[in-house]
Amino acid sequence: MAKIEVEHRGLLSENKFKELSKFLDKNGKFIEEKDRFSLIYFSHGKEADFKLQKDNPIDLRLRITNKKSELVLKHGTWSGKDARKEFFFPIDSKKFEDMTELLQVLGLFYGGLQATKTMVYLYKGVELALVKVPAWGYYFEAEINVNPNLVDKANKKIDSVCRELGLEVLDDKGFYNLCEGLNSRPGFTFDLKKEKFSDIKKRFATYF
Repeated sequence: MAKIEVEHRGLLSENKFKELSKFLDKNGKFIEEKDRFSLIYFSHGKEADFKLQKDNPIDLRLRITNKKSELVLKHGTWSGKDARKEFFFPIDSKKFEDMTELLQVLGLFYGGLQATKTMVYLYKGVELALVKVPAWGYYFEAEINVNPNLVDKANKKIDSVCRELGLEVLDDKGFYNLCEGLNSRPGFTFDLKKEKFSDIKKRFATYF
């Protein structure tokens, strides 16, 4: 059975990012460093439309993290604080471009590009991801994966840890503004009806 990812998100200043990294290095458990490139597919409509569709519960991502690839589907209402069902399907990284072609056959051609460096820690039972978006800024994700009957308990635990660490979780409007800010960066949307994935890959070759 797929787990529910309970996740809270918020912005970080560069100083807060460094302060939190130092604190978690000392007081938390370091899990991993992740270099990730993602294609985040927008599934609404047949023509390229890069506006957020806030009521669409489908969040489909093709991504490569530390040279390992996977197709990820998150399903559910999304916001600064949400609980969504997650499905992970590992794929051979040599087949990454083939997967973009398969998704085109299914009618998926456009979306947003994301490239990040993330430091992941465990602190008091909460996974804390400190995310750096090159040439843009920083944000955090605080999450717990649970069975559906434990969502409320997980939300309370994450709230408690965020308050302790002085982290402000985004409300819905703030989260939508974050997403729109990332998607509106020049060169960080894609339309595979008009460009080849091989050309996109050249721009992000270090991730492959």
